Amino acid sequence: MDNPIIRKNPITHDWVIFAPHRASRPKDFKSTEEDRIALLYNRPKHKADCPFCRGNEHLTATEIWRLPESEEWQVRVIENKYSSVNRNLELKKYGSGLRREISGFGIHDVIIEHPHHNMTLALMSLSDIEMILHAWLRRYQEVKAHPLVRHVVIFKNQGLRAGGSLEHPHSQIYGLPVVPFEVEVRLREMARYYDINDRCLICDLIADELSEGQRVIAQNESFVALMPYADLSPYHFWILPKRHHPCFDSLNEQEIPLLAKLIRHVFGQMFQALKNPDFNLVIQSLSHYEKEFESFHWYISVIPQVKHKGGLEYAGGLYVNPVLPEVAAKEFRDVEESSGLS
Repeated sequence: MDNPIIRKNPITHDWVIFAPHRASRPKDFKSTEEDRIALLYNRPKHKADCPFCRGNEHLTATEIWRLPESEEWQVRVIENKYSSVNRNLELKKYGSGLRREISGFGIHDVIIEHPHHNMTLALMSLSDIEMILHAWLRRYQEVKAHPLVRHVVIFKNQGLRAGGSLEHPHSQIYGLPVVPFEVEVRLREMARYYDINDRCLICDLIADELSEGQRVIAQNESFVALMPYADLSPYHFWILPKRHHPCFDSLNEQEIPLLAKLIRHVFGQMFQALKNPDFNLVIQSLSHYEKEFESFHWYISVIPQVKHKGGLEYAGGLYVNPVLPEVAAKEFRDVEESSGLS
């Protein structure tokens, strides 16, 4: 189908123009990414000046903890040396009328995900990814316990196009005194759907997508990965827990290996289909479970950075996506079939 289609995202209420007739554009950005796998493979296992490599611990800010607690650590959690917030400030409010501000309190940490410099999620072992999930979960629970923290977000910027400043595999965690606007939008839309239908929007979305199957990338008994019906950018996908809960820290010991296996699988698909693209990963979650927020359903959003925003996105928040999610999902599944991913 070559004609453009405009779809509405049910969670964000964004409109997305799908323009498959611009099919040459995905080929363009793929060709520019062609050598990124080779770049990764040519990267050294250890860099003497990298603050995140094992043996260079003296180059980082204060360490919070490591797993395991030995010199042969696998994951380290440290304070961000260049934090945009200050964990030592008191929370104070200022302003009047239309001018409002609060002191810049917040927690900003870095999670060093692997001791090796030339590693990425697609190439890690299952035990490596399980260790990262345990670290995310533990630090998430610690940060959200702070009395001034209202929202916790874990995210990963891999590569320059995704806003990353260091090659070494790492993610970040913020504890914020405010709830970001886009989180409130998702909460509002899920709550509205729940009020009308007495059901969870994400749970219904999962059931609908599994029934149709076109946009599903992979699944197991506890998680499903899929391209959203109205994804805002090419190859944008979600990893969703089948069990309903508003908070990421509901993840239990039985689910961690299953989530690790699915992450390794779909990141392997992305790695090969898009030639190791830069990407952003965000855990969309409420930080505190309250009865009135039972409509929310946490999930992981992954955005490969294969297309920059253009004028229409900046001018009106209307997104243009040259790749239909059905086509993108099939490309990922075709990688699985051709390469023997399991």
